Order: sequence, then C-alpha cells, then structure tokens
Amino acid sequence: MTAVRKRSSRSGRREAASPRVVIGMDGSRQASRVVEHVARWSGGGRAMVVRAVEPIRLPSLGLVPVSIRARLQGAARAELAARLRAARREVTAAAARLRRAGWRARAVVRVGVPLPQLLRTIREERANVLALGASGAGGARRLFLGSVANGALRRSTIPVLIVP
Repeated sequence: MTAVRKRSSRSGRREAASPRVVIGMDGSRQASRVVEHVARWSGGGRAMVVRAVEPIRLPSLGLVPVSIRARLQGAARAELAARLRAARREVTAAAARLRRAGWRARAVVRVGVPLPQLLRTIREERANVLALGASGAGGARRLFLGSVANGALRRSTIPVLIVP
C-alpha cells in the first residue's frame, strides 16, 4: 500500500510523488512491524520516525520536606533521561533500517503526549500517510487498537495505516 499524489513533470506527464510517511514508535513490537512494512514499499520516499516520551508528572509536593522533594525530582529527571535515551536508540535504529531500504529517513524524539505530537509532526512534515502499530505499549486498549491508534484514526487529516 502506497499513498501517492500525482504531480506534473516539466514535460507535462503525470508522475507519482514519493510518499511522505510519519511513523509513530512507542517501543512495542507492533511499531517495529510498521517499520518493516514501510521499508518494503517500493520506490522509497521520505519518512520521519517519531517517538513521543511523556513527561513525568509528580503530584503536588507542597508538604513534603525539601530534601525528599529534591530526591524525588532528581529521580524523575533521571527516569525521563533514561526514557529519552531508549527512545533515541529506537528511532535511530528504525531510521537506519529505512535508509538501508532506500528511504530518506529522519528520526526525532519529542517530549509530550503522543497523539498531539504525532498530529503536529504530520502537519510540519506535510506527510501524506501516518503509520502506526495496532496496539501500543500502554495498558489501555480499546478493542484491538491502542489509544493512540484509535485517536489517530479519529483525528488525523491524512490516511492512517495501522499495522497489526
């Protein structure tokens, strides 16, 4: 499956535009399958591999002693840094896989809620396909789709490819 938009060449002939794909990663096996699926598309194109890492939100620490508060905040920063490192490794490996298959691929890690970050990325990249795995790493599953895939189907302005 390749979503293509036709454009005119200088000679007036119509030719297929190369696909611009945003691939949402979340650390799951399904996300890895999406990369393999897209890598098999003939002709290549441009791909942006994106992983959004949610920030760690601590509850109100107003009555907690300052020394304990500082340790909790330090632990939260360390946990976020570890998540960001793991996310960078994941998207870098996925982009490398796509490049080996002939794609022009970039990798990016963003901090924020995944669905809004993906929607922002498809606008910025002027993508024509959003590719996601069927169920995410999170525990909440609606039927067989993860919450991000379900939200993307409802809110995306471009076609969404869901790979099981």
